Amino acid sequence: MEQNVEKHEYETPSLTVHGSIETITQGSAGATALDVAFPAHTPLDQLTFS
Repeated sequence: MEQNVEKHEYETPSLTVHGSIETITQGSAGATALDVAFPAHTPLDQLTFS
Protein backbone atom coordinates (compact mmCIF):
# COMPACT_ATOMS: atom_id res chain seq x y z
CA MET A 1 0.00 0.00 0.00
CA GLU A 2 1.53 3.31 -1.06
CA GLN A 3 0.82 6.56 0.74
CA ASN A 4 0.84 9.82 -1.14
CA VAL A 5 2.36 12.13 1.48
CA GLU A 6 3.09 15.70 0.46
CA LYS A 7 6.22 17.06 2.12
CA HIS A 8 6.45 20.73 3.04
CA GLU A 9 9.67 22.68 3.02
CA TYR A 10 11.02 23.55 6.50
CA GLU A 11 10.63 27.20 7.43
CA THR A 12 12.98 28.55 10.08
CA PRO A 13 11.09 30.20 12.97
CA SER A 14 11.59 33.92 13.48
CA LEU A 15 11.47 36.21 16.50
CA THR A 16 9.46 39.43 16.43
CA VAL A 17 10.58 42.03 18.97
CA HIS A 18 7.67 44.14 20.27
CA GLY A 19 9.71 46.25 22.69
CA SER A 20 11.78 45.86 25.82
CA ILE A 21 10.60 43.57 28.62
CA GLU A 22 11.02 46.44 31.08
CA THR A 23 8.66 48.70 29.11
CA ILE A 24 6.07 46.01 28.36
CA THR A 25 5.85 44.84 31.99
CA GLN A 26 6.39 48.12 33.80
CA GLY A 27 2.93 48.08 35.42
CA SER A 28 3.49 44.72 37.13
CA ALA A 29 6.05 45.84 39.72
CA GLY A 30 5.11 46.27 43.36
CA ALA A 31 2.26 44.98 45.50
CA THR A 32 0.08 48.09 45.42
CA ALA A 33 -1.42 47.71 41.94
CA LEU A 34 -2.88 45.00 39.73
CA ASP A 35 -2.79 45.70 36.00
CA VAL A 36 -4.29 42.52 34.56
CA ALA A 37 -7.95 43.60 34.45
CA PHE A 38 -7.64 47.23 35.54
CA PRO A 39 -5.71 50.25 34.23
CA ALA A 40 -2.06 50.46 35.27
CA HIS A 41 -1.44 51.57 38.86
CA THR A 42 -5.02 51.07 40.11
CA PRO A 43 -4.77 50.98 43.94
CA LEU A 44 -5.63 47.60 45.51
CA ASP A 45 -8.44 49.10 47.61
CA GLN A 46 -10.23 50.14 44.38
CA LEU A 47 -10.24 46.65 42.85
CA THR A 48 -13.36 44.50 42.74
CA PHE A 49 -13.22 40.72 43.08
CA SER A 50 -15.99 38.29 42.33
